Amino acid sequence: MKKELKRILSMLLAAAMLAGLTACGGNDQGGAGDSGNAAGSGDSGNAAADSSGPSEREFQASGEVMNVGVQSNIISIPTVYAYEKGYYEELGLNVNLVMFPNGSPENEGLAAEQLDVASNGLASVYSMASGLCYWIGESDSGSITAEVYVREGSPVLDHKGEIDGKPEMYGSADTLSGLRVLGPTSTMEQWIAASYFSQFGLEAGVDYEYLNMDRAAAAQAILTGEGDVFVATDVDYAKMMQEGGMVKVATCMEATDTSFNNGFLVRKEFLDERYDDVVLFLRAMYRAAEEIESDHALRNEFAYKFYSENGKPADEEDVALETEVRPFVVPADMEADDFYLGSGTLQVGQFFASIGTIEEEQIAFLEEAINPAPLQDALGITVKGATLE
Repeated sequence: MKKELKRILSMLLAAAMLAGLTACGGNDQGGAGDSGNAAGSGDSGNAAADSSGPSEREFQASGEVMNVGVQSNIISIPTVYAYEKGYYEELGLNVNLVMFPNGSPENEGLAAEQLDVASNGLASVYSMASGLCYWIGESDSGSITAEVYVREGSPVLDHKGEIDGKPEMYGSADTLSGLRVLGPTSTMEQWIAASYFSQFGLEAGVDYEYLNMDRAAAAQAILTGEGDVFVATDVDYAKMMQEGGMVKVATCMEATDTSFNNGFLVRKEFLDERYDDVVLFLRAMYRAAEEIESDHALRNEFAYKFYSENGKPADEEDVALETEVRPFVVPADMEADDFYLGSGTLQVGQFFASIGTIEEEQIAFLEEAINPAPLQDALGITVKGATLE
């Protein structure tokens, strides 16, 4: 019997869970797949470098519960669609979806072993850098629609093009100093904000303040006069800002000089113990991604229903625009010559290390965490993993 989605707020997770995120795990790749290691069908001990191709063996579901974290945004639409269509059950999986407001509490759930797999965004970098999780798939571009906003009349708008090569980006060190950014931590919002301010030589906690708030609460707060800066990561939040008199000062690419794909984390221990379940989960999820990506009317209908039922502000026009500009990653995309699984996470991780958000030595854990083997075995394709070289 299918279980109902459960909404879990981060406050319900004990503070002790956070300790697990800072403990560096080992880089042992052993224990899963037909080759006896988590790199699956390859014989390389480095999961990120393994692109030797898929295994030809059959994969069998264990029937045990797999707890999968999801969010009420585009990141999780294929995962939830596959659940509601019964694609996991068809493969013998016992999937339990757990709803979270954003990626930070999902990380806590993974660290506490309350989650096994999570569809997550930029917050994934922390669970990878700690040595806790593998990065095993990607769902959509998380950065393509992201934009930075300030209130109309802000002095920030008096300065434009002060950064070389970015004639359309607003801001200056003087006008940005002392401002307050509202948004969730350990997320794309925080990365974009930190990148934007750092271009002007400004540091969080020293030159400006980043106040941790749930995404929806932050949006409401900024529109009622609290704070100064908001990062909109979805088209509906961007529309909300524009209708509320906020003005765009930078795109994600202007702010960060890079792009980032959302995707999937799995606890390393879980992959070692339940490799076949993870392979079958990815197989069902990408079946869903292909199905809804090939039928935009179907995607629009499902996304609007999903958002409406889970408290995400959206209307049919917003959903249609999101469908147009943010395609889901499908198997054909991952076979492209220029696709490297985890390339965005490595770039973001290097930036975080440069500003002290993670330790420099943790970048190596990020590289080791990129594991294309379950994806290859799920889809029968060869996928290249990104490396630091």
